Amino acid sequence: MTGLSANGNYVFLGSRTQNRTYYYTLPGITTRKEFTYFSGFNNTCDIAMNTADSLVWVASENTSIAVKCYNTSNTMVDYIDISMIPNARGMALDPNGYLWISDIEADKIYQVDLTEGIEEGNQGVQGLTVTPSANPFSGTVTFQAPGVNATVTVFDMYGRQIENNSFQESWTWNSSAPAGSYIFVIMDDQGKSTTLELVKI
Repeated sequence: MTGLSANGNYVFLGSRTQNRTYYYTLPGITTRKEFTYFSGFNNTCDIAMNTADSLVWVASENTSIAVKCYNTSNTMVDYIDISMIPNARGMALDPNGYLWISDIEADKIYQVDLTEGIEEGNQGVQGLTVTPSANPFSGTVTFQAPGVNATVTVFDMYGRQIENNSFQESWTWNSSAPAGSYIFVIMDDQGKSTTLELVKI
């Protein structure tokens, strides 16, 4: 087990090997119940709970995404990629809605406004401008990034990585993936990145 969070009458516990969050009711901790399953995520390090929205933020030793947010339907609904916080480990959510994340390698603690992103002064990476041909799209979608050499990683809304490619200036996704929402994490060779959520219809 790894990761512990308390809120109201509940204690939440993250499982590193089972990729789940369980909860216990206070004050008499007896039977545990499953809260959510981290589909497509493993080697979890810590959790932070937003029980008002029934969400759990989880940090992991992942090579593409540092922190993911899951709902009780086991669906990833938000995330923070490693271009912002490369080695996320400890996490806590304060009463004002800020997510605090420690970086084990950089010896930094980041304050994340969940409505705005990484606070200025914490070495957030500059944004990368990438333009999709359509959103929503049907069949294929082309990303334009003039003068850029980059990699693109595609995730479905369960947090599963379904594709990873390199490209120069433009890239077309022609996939047999089913209709739904997809997240595209694009990073150039200078370390700049952007994240796009597109809907395939």
